[in-house]
Amino acid sequence: MKALFSPDTIALIGASGDPAKNTARPQLYLRKHGYKGRVFPINPTRSEVLGEQAWPDLKSATEAAGSAIEHAYVMVPKAAVEGVIDDCVAAGVKVASIYSDGFAETGADGLEAQQKLVGRARQGGLRLIGPNSMGAVNVQAGMAMTTNAGFEAPALIPGPFSVISQSGTALGGLLSRGQARGFGFSKLLSIGTESDLSVGEVTRFLVDDDDTGAILLFLETLRFPDHLAAAARAARAAGKPVIAYKLGRSDAGRQMAVSHSGALAGPDEAADAFFRHHGILRVDTLEALLEVPFLAMGRAPSRKRAAAPRVAVMSTTGGGAAMVVDRLGLAGVEFAAPPESVVDKLSEHGIRTGSGPIVDLTMVGARPDVYGPVLRGLIDDADCDAVVCVVGSSAQFRPDVAVGPILAEGKGDKPVAVFCVPEATETLKVLADEGFAGFRTPESCADALAAFFHWHLPPSEDAGDFDPAPVEALLGEAKDEEGALKVFQALGVHAAPFQILKKGETTTGIDFPVAAKVLSGDIAHKTEAGGVVLNIENEAGLSAAVEKIFDNAQKAHPTADINGVLVQAMQSGLAEVLIGYRLDAEAGPVVVLGMGGVLTEITGDACVRLAPVNLETAHEMIAAVRGLAGIRGYRNLPQGDLDALADAVRAVSRLALIEGGVIKEAEINPLIVKPKGEGVAAVDGLIVMEEGR
Repeated sequence: MKALFSPDTIALIGASGDPAKNTARPQLYLRKHGYKGRVFPINPTRSEVLGEQAWPDLKSATEAAGSAIEHAYVMVPKAAVEGVIDDCVAAGVKVASIYSDGFAETGADGLEAQQKLVGRARQGGLRLIGPNSMGAVNVQAGMAMTTNAGFEAPALIPGPFSVISQSGTALGGLLSRGQARGFGFSKLLSIGTESDLSVGEVTRFLVDDDDTGAILLFLETLRFPDHLAAAARAARAAGKPVIAYKLGRSDAGRQMAVSHSGALAGPDEAADAFFRHHGILRVDTLEALLEVPFLAMGRAPSRKRAAAPRVAVMSTTGGGAAMVVDRLGLAGVEFAAPPESVVDKLSEHGIRTGSGPIVDLTMVGARPDVYGPVLRGLIDDADCDAVVCVVGSSAQFRPDVAVGPILAEGKGDKPVAVFCVPEATETLKVLADEGFAGFRTPESCADALAAFFHWHLPPSEDAGDFDPAPVEALLGEAKDEEGALKVFQALGVHAAPFQILKKGETTTGIDFPVAAKVLSGDIAHKTEAGGVVLNIENEAGLSAAVEKIFDNAQKAHPTADINGVLVQAMQSGLAEVLIGYRLDAEAGPVVVLGMGGVLTEITGDACVRLAPVNLETAHEMIAAVRGLAGIRGYRNLPQGDLDALADAVRAVSRLALIEGGVIKEAEINPLIVKPKGEGVAAVDGLIVMEEGR
């Protein structure tokens, strides 16, 4: 930690004497912002760089330093990086940040070269940042060891926020936005390709940093999720919020998986589940990343997420308030009506409150003796979880009218957010100085509040007593639906009775009506292949159906290995659901609950959580799927067996407990949910093993 952010000695390997070059910037910025340690520019062709003595190599610089240099910034072409890392190991350097590119991001050869670097470094006790790192910054120490042009700023404002970014350019963007708003930072790190030191490891370092009050993450992907999960636990214990802005909300670049559950639990849904599970706040807007800390610092996450948080919105401008209300409504926030004390106070001034979601003070109430008491009344209202103050033109020209009362009355345990309708830079600076979250847009205001309300302590990971041995014994046979259903039965999920018929066979011990389905591990979507016939009433119909299924499947998939036809008793119930499992490349194992049947991907109505889950979390997942409102008793509709459904969700999630991560995906679709007390029945199953299993 000291070598990374507070080194006494820095070597700039590949430092340029041309001030116009990126590789000259670290030396310029270190001097500009007052770094007190010793800087050793290393350039084999120059005896001085930017007016300072230079050294031809790291060995001579180390001799001049009189001891091992703590942090080396490597800014040489890719071909020279390996030799420089060997030099760092030999010289006893503790941390090397690699600015050079051309490694894992370029493909297999680059990845191999990167892994070789990491292996050499670890053997020699050297830790690496990068490649593709734009450097490390410690504002309090004036250590601006970075190539990012944002640090041309005349001065750096110290503050309680620390930033870890996988994007180097985002570092300067966050710095400039924060400084323009009047608040600053403690530590900033461009972690680059994250070949060695991970986001999670550095987050854990920052938890112990006295100058860091909140940790902001700018992420493009999740690497080393176990590290970040452990760091998030430590951050919660220390009372330091971890806030993430992660790219990847859209469908662009995603790959559809084989199963429906793979599509429903895409990379972003899995990342969402990861953040939620580990108590990391996630925001959708860059501005909210800088504002949520003001809501979260000094407050603890909820023990249990409220179904619908209630927010009071007060304003002197109806149009500005409507913008915030609209965005909050989209975020699932409900609105608290003003308590009687506030209504009475407004009546004294001739202001009548309507039945809408806004406490509109009108221009009459745009005065401190009205605004302040109304705000205090809303804060004190037990029926309200947060207050949003919408400030009109006075925020720009008369901050004493509304902002003054906010500063006087708004502090306390309950979050208060301020949306300034005009461009009010100075007012936003004042709010930041006093620890208030101030917003320039209604979108970022709603985003920040939604993230705050989604912040809660992680659930217990206790999935109940489970012996994996019977499941593991069946995995070798789970190459088709028969094998998959047997695995789900071993997990504890009831399956509809079934029997396998070969071509020409028609006799079963299952009562009619039945369903018949092609049995093949090579045909994922049976309906599209003409491989499913439902509601077969007798043996003659079954004989015809079996013949038809074999013919259709062979035409649709000529090379498929067809193992027969699976015949199942027809099932009826109140709903069809999908329960899926996926080993996500970023977040790890997740479980999915969604609407089942052939329209699963069209509806996209699903809930994703990290696996395994306990029964409480399984019930929360049921409550989160909109399409299951009917079986939850909506408008007195018959209630489904929610306990049996929750037990099935928990059972499938236990696939995460199978050693070795050999199951890539698994899915029951549909699972029939029967009336309360009558259980559930798995009708169709799929298991996808890792290649070679």
